[in-house]
Amino acid sequence: MSKKVISILLLLASVGGPATASAGWFKPKKDKAWNQYLDRVEEVASRERRIPQAAIDRTIAFLKANRAQVENRITNKSVVIINDFTQESTRDRMFVVYVYLGKVESYQVAHGIGSGEGPHVYRCSNVEGSKATPPGFHLVQNENRQSSFGSSLYMDSLEPRNSNSRERAVVFHPNKTAKERAEILRKWGFIDLSEGCAQLTREDYYKLKPRVQGGSLLYNFCPEDL
Repeated sequence: MSKKVISILLLLASVGGPATASAGWFKPKKDKAWNQYLDRVEEVASRERRIPQAAIDRTIAFLKANRAQVENRITNKSVVIINDFTQESTRDRMFVVYVYLGKVESYQVAHGIGSGEGPHVYRCSNVEGSKATPPGFHLVQNENRQSSFGSSLYMDSLEPRNSNSRERAVVFHPNKTAKERAEILRKWGFIDLSEGCAQLTREDYYKLKPRVQGGSLLYNFCPEDL
């Protein structure tokens, strides 16, 4: 081995070697990407005045406090969904925040019958058999093609207060057509109810499915979060 090669090896050893050097370079880049994600979520969501500031603040606070647990699990960072269950079901209360496109879309979304038999959510619950909407942060995952709805997206818990969501089969799914939902609204004064799932019209579900599946963040903002 030449003296030049030996000198290079000694130099690398003295600074921790290439692995340490690359790790030191990678961490700032990873921090920058995460901070940019947080900044964009807050910036874009804040443009939509119908989203409560408390919901935005709680989303950012959750992401900051739980980064170690959620950063690598949120594999679809292009969208964040905030379901504002402090609003009645007759309104567009599902807000889809397109983090990097810089826009927000809104949709009607049903709540669980156990949360309120009408247009208002009075409580959210993690209890099995409650048929209530679970509170808090979830991941919208990949498609279940064996679903009784023809298609649905799994929802995974991200915090203890919704730890039973998978066991309760809480999912993101379609049900009525837009026409059927409009008829229910006209007849009863509120839209269809679910058993705790994020339930959309068939048209809205199939529009959103390719955009939100694959590990996007969803927040059920409930009255107790106010």
